[in-house]
Amino acid sequence: MVNEIKKLVYEIYQFQKEQEKSPVNEAPLKINREKFTFLLSGISACRKIPGISLHMGYEKQYRCKEEREAVLARGYLKKQYHIEDRESLEKVLMEKFSDGERYGYFMTFWVGAPMFNPDSLEPEHRAWFLKCMEMAEPFYPLLREKGFYAWNINEKIGLCRKTLACGLISEGEFWEIVNPWVCQAQVFYHSWLEYAVSCLCGSVYFMRQQPDQLYDFLQLNKELVRQLLEKGGVWWENAWYQPGEREWAELIPSKAQCLVTKRVLDEGRIGFMYREEPAEEFHDCGWRFFAGDEPEEYITQQDHVMICTYNEIANIDPTVLAYFYADYGREFEKGEEGWQDAAS
Repeated sequence: MVNEIKKLVYEIYQFQKEQEKSPVNEAPLKINREKFTFLLSGISACRKIPGISLHMGYEKQYRCKEEREAVLARGYLKKQYHIEDRESLEKVLMEKFSDGERYGYFMTFWVGAPMFNPDSLEPEHRAWFLKCMEMAEPFYPLLREKGFYAWNINEKIGLCRKTLACGLISEGEFWEIVNPWVCQAQVFYHSWLEYAVSCLCGSVYFMRQQPDQLYDFLQLNKELVRQLLEKGGVWWENAWYQPGEREWAELIPSKAQCLVTKRVLDEGRIGFMYREEPAEEFHDCGWRFFAGDEPEEYITQQDHVMICTYNEIANIDPTVLAYFYADYGREFEKGEEGWQDAAS
């Protein structure tokens, strides 16, 4: 199974290289946040269900044309997902589309900063966790911190659009639910191609429990992605969304704080970090972040060192996410290949 996944990862890598050589749209359309949200569901929007027999489009919310269609769509969502209202929808979203978060847990092990000891799990849970991590690891060299979030975002927004279309949730509820994913997409991805590669990888991992369908499922989604990215496709025609002001995503549930130089916050770059025993004066996790080129006299000035949350740092540079649980005393420098142990 792992060897089969490795072959498919290589195929996705080849697809990425092929797309990088394709002609670039020099004048893509600038889009607003609403259209960006619909475009994030680019793949899932192509799937029709009973009652929604037309493509849902990307310009505005889709709604069933007649009550008869809405009834069919509600029946399908109830039978397939047990969705009847917002509460049941959110339950399904959490249960079926959590691979992105799990990948984030796995990363802590791959970089040598594990968030927990697997031996603390019950035997059956431990076996399941280690097996899932083994199947996810082949994607890491290609995805790094970008993970499977794109696939989850695509699928979840698409399902929410269908749920809205047949009247099971309101317009306001839709935007309340999807808003965090729109912010998350802006943190992890900076182009439609990056987003597309993550979607394809996520589609393979999503189907891991049906190995006989892995290859065909990838081919189907790869063809959809190709149509979206090629000249005339909506991802080709429209630019990646750039908000007027930074939108902050909740990437880590902890409210832990850390120290960071003003240069990091001003310039949005991190080149060196280390963890020490936390201070007692604030909700400190012990992490210290630097751009990496601050002179000693800069750092010793009190107004050049700030307190902020680890989540804010992760929004600036999501590559730090995997290191949150590293032991005290560890130091890391960022090079061309990513973070390296400064002590080695």
